[in-house]
Amino acid sequence: MYNSIYPVQIKPYVPPQTKKQVNGNDGDNESSQSSDLNRESRSKSNTTSPYNPVNPDGKSSYTRHEFPDGTKSAIDYSKSKVNIAQILTDFKNTALAIGSPPNILQEVEQYLSLADTESKKNEPDKKIIQSNLKNASTVLDKFISVTLDKKSNVVENWIDALFLQQVNYKSDPTTINEDFLVKLPDKETGDMKPISQNLVQSDKSETQKEIQEKTAQNSIQNQQQTHNVYIPADENVKRAILQGKKFAAINQSQKAIDAFKEAIKKSKEIGDNNAEGIACFELGQIYDKDDNLENALRYYYQAHNASDDSNLKARAYYSMAEIYNDVVYFEPAMKHYYAAISHAGQADNLKVQTKALSEIADMYAERYDIKNTYSYYGIAKDIAKETNSNKVMGAIWSRSGDSLAMLNENVNALKDYKASAQFYQNSDSDLKMAKNFEKAATVMLKLGNKSKAHSLLEQAQNIALKIDDIGYAQILEKQLNVI
Repeated sequence: MYNSIYPVQIKPYVPPQTKKQVNGNDGDNESSQSSDLNRESRSKSNTTSPYNPVNPDGKSSYTRHEFPDGTKSAIDYSKSKVNIAQILTDFKNTALAIGSPPNILQEVEQYLSLADTESKKNEPDKKIIQSNLKNASTVLDKFISVTLDKKSNVVENWIDALFLQQVNYKSDPTTINEDFLVKLPDKETGDMKPISQNLVQSDKSETQKEIQEKTAQNSIQNQQQTHNVYIPADENVKRAILQGKKFAAINQSQKAIDAFKEAIKKSKEIGDNNAEGIACFELGQIYDKDDNLENALRYYYQAHNASDDSNLKARAYYSMAEIYNDVVYFEPAMKHYYAAISHAGQADNLKVQTKALSEIADMYAERYDIKNTYSYYGIAKDIAKETNSNKVMGAIWSRSGDSLAMLNENVNALKDYKASAQFYQNSDSDLKMAKNFEKAATVMLKLGNKSKAHSLLEQAQNIALKIDDIGYAQILEKQLNVI
């Protein structure tokens, strides 16, 4: 067990001596809670901010690159015919309205994007659009079924009903018909209520509430099982933290912030340091997701400082390291990853150790330091083996392959992709296995071996077809056609 791999002197994030006002009020923007081991893309910015924690280049702000938020203009429901643009828009609104987590939203978006692309062609292929909509409906219904613990085909039934109508598969966003909006049953009355942009922003749908709240509870339970989360003894503190988690899970960030700040206040009053640490970490995640990196760093550091829980300390340091890494500050990121590894070792949290080591290896790969890339991935793989988890090993070997491929260490990259595919096969993760075949094909093309690349893509496509992922199979078909 690697309980403290690198006995280095760790220098944590230290807030400035003079606190200054942060731009904007806390929690002005809506956000959703994200996993502490997953992050959004970040980049350096030249914008300024009054609050400046440990900025080695003298910049005054850490800012992520902003991506389009997908916000739609108001929909005119006065038209009489249903158009594919309406179906795609309402499908996205449905996914948001039921509180779908990021991985579900991403998977649904992949299918909808393929359908949208096809709908904008001069002569859209009806079968391609329908196939991708069916796949997306299957994903959402599966999520609803798992969340409510009862079989659901509500989205698929809506799509099937639409296919029986006169659908215009040539995209025209101005043609909307309210009669064809997807509807979910009201829990109390049984009446069918439509999911629209207005419903996404309100609390009128009881089914929507049920799904969102169960999603929040599942998230809380998963966190407790995964990280052995400390449960406060004080009922008021516990209630405030649970309320904060619930609001964060259903994208009501200001209510979540207020609840967690109340939990911090009450925790300090009764001297419950671990509860204070948990609430601070959760606040850090909300600000992190909102790209308010100054506040995110402040509360992550406060979480580490308040808590005696090595697991929480590891997660706080890892999250701080992610911010420094993503805004490209090498030394602070490195030191915080080391601290995360050390605390994760004390908590026997092998997953955080492997992730932190992989991040360090990737940082060296981005600087074309081949020796250190191999070294850190070697240690990450050794620890991953200790987990006895094929999924963890599959992820680490795949990441290693990505970095080695970037460094043109192509032979070893292929070995890593092959090993990763085998790990994922052993864990019944067929899609991830296919992804590794696809990445191996890309390396084969770099080496000039078109026949082997073609064979690998065919293997990936066969897997996609076996699991009925028609959208991904179509993507692979396009790649096969250009080889």
